Amino acid sequence: MITSNALRRGFFGGVTAALLHSALASSPVAADEDPKARAQKLFFEGLADIEAGHKQAGCTKLRESLSLFATPNTLFNVARCDEDEGRIAAALEYWQRGLSLIDAKDPRAKVAKARIDALDTRVPRLRVLSPEGQVSGAISLDGKDLGPSKLEAPLRVEPGKHVIVVRAPGREDKRYEVDLAEKERTEVVAEPGPEVVPVDVPKPPPSTNSSAQVPPPSPTPASGRRTAGFVVGGVGLLGIVAAGITGGMLVARDAQIMNDCDENGVCVKGSDGYALSQASGPLLVGNAVAWGVGIAGIGAGLALVLTAPSGKAGEARGREASIAPLAVQGGGGLRISGRF
Repeated sequence: MITSNALRRGFFGGVTAALLHSALASSPVAADEDPKARAQKLFFEGLADIEAGHKQAGCTKLRESLSLFATPNTLFNVARCDEDEGRIAAALEYWQRGLSLIDAKDPRAKVAKARIDALDTRVPRLRVLSPEGQVSGAISLDGKDLGPSKLEAPLRVEPGKHVIVVRAPGREDKRYEVDLAEKERTEVVAEPGPEVVPVDVPKPPPSTNSSAQVPPPSPTPASGRRTAGFVVGGVGLLGIVAAGITGGMLVARDAQIMNDCDENGVCVKGSDGYALSQASGPLLVGNAVAWGVGIAGIGAGLALVLTAPSGKAGEARGREASIAPLAVQGGGGLRISGRF
């Protein structure tokens, strides 16, 4: 039977004793040479530190050597470091990797197989399952993403606590924690978290800037009625102006007629006075209409302005008022109807 002490001597001592003696007798290898030479130098320095009782320093150098160049002896010795430090899953992997690099008849193969058999029963197994039809996402174990090849199959993990996180678009991250002891086997169904509920963003309050444009207030019924009063009064004023103009024309015609006709106003047919007297009829009608429109317009405009209501009571009444021109025989004016 191979004991633990024999294994230690075999891999930290006897297996590499000849190589170590040869390395120490040869000239030192420069640290800046190729990675293989650097790895070899670190390997021998690590073994020397372990033989001298500086195990932590020696294991650190062996792991650095393995990162530069892998050999069976380096893998076996790093496996022993991990096993002694309690990382049995990592140690099992290194024993298996080292065994794959040597011949079956190699004396180291028997020791490596014995360690693999012993560790394989102790290493915990964790199986991560992804339910069918779930939203596609990413699943990580202890911060490392698990690809499709690592899902479903049992994974060798170290004893202790492990964290599984499921991430899926549009859903909250879901976290699973497991604590495994040696030889323990378990599985976790990694389902995504609940859907993310959108958060309503509150609308900003209305601006209190005094410089902001404020829409002008709509005109009140009273102001509309006053406006109508001014418009009607303006029409009346135009009527008065028109009446004055036509009145002046009539006065000028009358003076001409008096010059051409006798004192009784009888004009000789064919004279200028006779022609003017015959053409004065339409001008007289226009003058009368202008006076009527002017007087009626000014009166109605004043009435609208002076009687314009205020508030809602006047709104309906103001809307019912209507204004229209009115022509009568011998004159004219405006017709105003409605409730005031």
